[in-house]
Amino acid sequence: MATAIVVFGSTTGNTETLAGSVEEGLKEGLVDVTVKNVTQTGVEELSSYDCIILGSSTWGLGELQDDFVPFHEKLAKVTLHGKKAAVFGPGDEESFPDNFCTAVDTLAERLTKCGAAIVAPKLKIQTDIGSGVDDAAEEEVKAWALALAKSL
Repeated sequence: MATAIVVFGSTTGNTETLAGSVEEGLKEGLVDVTVKNVTQTGVEELSSYDCIILGSSTWGLGELQDDFVPFHEKLAKVTLHGKKAAVFGPGDEESFPDNFCTAVDTLAERLTKCGAAIVAPKLKIQTDIGSGVDDAAEEEVKAWALALAKSL
C-alpha cells in the first residue's frame, strides 16, 4: 500500500478543510495517509512517505500562508529524489486575479527543485474570502485526490 503525507497551512480553515477532502480521496484510493498541520511537521519526515502533498492558501501579493514560510525555507535543504508529489490550495480569483493561488505554484517549484516528481495537476480551488469551502469544491478536491491515489 502506498503512503502519503498531506501537509497544510491554514489561517481561515479553508486549506484545512481541503486537506480533509484530500485525505478522503486518498483513503478511498487505498492510500495510507497522514494529515498534518505544517506547524507540527518537520521536513525530515517527508522522506518516510511515497507521496508528499502540500497545501497552502495564497496571501498578500502571492505569498505562502504564514505558517508555511519557515517550512518552505527548510525544504530547500532537503533531497526528495524518487518521491512523488502534488500540491493544492484555495484562493480568491475574483478579488486577486493576478495572484490567484500562486502559493500552489511556489510549492510545486520547491518540490521539483528538491527532486520530487509532480504527479498530478496543480489544484487551485476558488474560494471566496469569508465564505468558506463549498460542497462542490470539496468534491472536486476529493476526486483529484482519488485520481492521484490511482497513480501511486
